[in-house]
Amino acid sequence: MENQFKDVLEKNEKIKKVYKPDKVKYWVAFVLSSLVCIVWVFFALVFSIPEEGEAFDPNLFWLLFTIACAVSVGLLLFSVLFGAIYYHNRFYAYTNKRIIVRSGIIGIDYKSLDYRFLSATTVSVTALDKILCRNTGNLRFGSPSSPMGGASAESVSPYTFKHIYKPYDALREINETIDKTK
Repeated sequence: MENQFKDVLEKNEKIKKVYKPDKVKYWVAFVLSSLVCIVWVFFALVFSIPEEGEAFDPNLFWLLFTIACAVSVGLLLFSVLFGAIYYHNRFYAYTNKRIIVRSGIIGIDYKSLDYRFLSATTVSVTALDKILCRNTGNLRFGSPSSPMGGASAESVSPYTFKHIYKPYDALREINETIDKTK
């Protein structure tokens, strides 16, 4: 897994550890979020049914229903394909100098945060983590240029290690490395 980062390592930089998101937690979270989207499509269909007294065309209803089902299945298959590619390309690492997030669907992207700019860390263990009993969670890192906001910021934070195994142990290891570099 360390070879995944060889293109972005600086001279004298050594990878301490590489993480891959927990597959079960990743896919359960992915499927649940996809199902929420599908439910919204069906709610849109239900609310488009004419009220009593308005003209109701059963053929139009079944056409809309068929289109909604086809679109939902198409979106689900499309998102599963991209979800699989995204999971395949997703890795996290920390080195003796920085944290690195590797991701991408079409191309590979790297985001890194030097320890000298790291100003905050959080660990979040969600209800889904507890329900699945996977001992997983998310590590989020913040800096002055990318501060950590409220709960909604977690999904858009560029420096988040999502769905990793033993997040508290991982944070402890990263903090030890940070302390050694200072």
